[in-house]
Amino acid sequence: MTSYKKISATGEETLEDDILAVYGSQDLDDDDLTKLTQRHREFSPWHHPVKQIVRDQQWAELTKKLLNERPVGSPQVLRYFTLPGEDLLDIKVLAEICAKPGVRIEYFGFNSSISKDNKTSTEPEKHSTDEAPWVTAESALRQAGRVTPDAIILSDRLEDIALEHSHAATLLRQRASFDVINIDACDHLAYIPKGRERNTFDALQALLHHQMTARNPWLLFLTTRVDPNLLGQPGEKFQKAIAENLLITDSGFGAALAACLGAEETRLATELNAAWNTHNIRFLKLYSVGLGKFLLQFFCGQPNLPANVELASAYAYRVHKDEPDMLALAFRIIPAQQRIYPPSTGGAAAIPPLEPARAILVARRAAKLWDIDNALDQEADIRAEAIDGTRKLLQSAHYDINAWKDWLANHEKRPINTV
Repeated sequence: MTSYKKISATGEETLEDDILAVYGSQDLDDDDLTKLTQRHREFSPWHHPVKQIVRDQQWAELTKKLLNERPVGSPQVLRYFTLPGEDLLDIKVLAEICAKPGVRIEYFGFNSSISKDNKTSTEPEKHSTDEAPWVTAESALRQAGRVTPDAIILSDRLEDIALEHSHAATLLRQRASFDVINIDACDHLAYIPKGRERNTFDALQALLHHQMTARNPWLLFLTTRVDPNLLGQPGEKFQKAIAENLLITDSGFGAALAACLGAEETRLATELNAAWNTHNIRFLKLYSVGLGKFLLQFFCGQPNLPANVELASAYAYRVHKDEPDMLALAFRIIPAQQRIYPPSTGGAAAIPPLEPARAILVARRAAKLWDIDNALDQEADIRAEAIDGTRKLLQSAHYDINAWKDWLANHEKRPINTV
């Protein structure tokens, strides 16, 4: 292969090593290399270093732990459900984690901006098929041996899986249970896309049903916009799940929830009403507990296929408001051994009263909700690591790093000077 080194007009050096880091060790001709050096200059919220903290410290670290706890002899594949952008940044990060133990990623997911002819539906004339960013990113991962031949991203919407006879739901049923599910939603859980009948929360429930066959621990990552005015149907379910646990006397859940919110247990009902209607840190914690309680209620209520739910980490950051309005939550679901009941049991199988006790642990973890905006502002090491990690990812995805630095310096919510 021809040796390649180029100095840009700004004096920035572009090295062959940068390209090979993503494209793999396959030989490329000069036309390939020229195409790969075309730099993108439009940026999205997930290109901000605050998102890198989520990718590195939540998604990557927990996936690494999941792989480390696997039994000896487990398949060397990570089955991954994803909603990637065109750059497949989440897949790239997890691919690095999987590379060391020799695990390949078998991803399955949706990106509705990609039409069925492999062009972006929002900009149909901008890219030819082989120039589309996601095609380049996917080709790089395949040539580097990081993903399996069965990995696929579909042009359907996530919400389509909640419709039993849809194309998306049919293909989902053909897949085994996932090791990691990552719903990285830009909007809130009650959001119904234009032209669709179901919301994001309906899709989440469809995935929970799909995961009933899982026999090993798995991870659920959920990033969602939160606002008291956007609670809708999911919020009603979360509030109901909390209220039902509070009716159980002497469970300890009420005390744990009060401690989480910094409230008096004797005034908890009044405090909860205020917390659900006021956008602040208490609302974010309560939302986290509510979602965890919903998941616990779902899995603890399965008489034959129960599972425990742990809130592994909870992060908050800003996108639309001047205070945190996005939650990045990570749950670890641990299936229990399948229960087999004798015929004499009939239809009245007793379910062990584990849910309130497990809910206490969820509340304690939610109390440690991490405002990663503050971490980015106040902790130099975290900021430097997040900036460097984002830069490397964007450089590998062929973004103009100088343009990115300008975008960061003038960011509306979190300006950062990288100089």
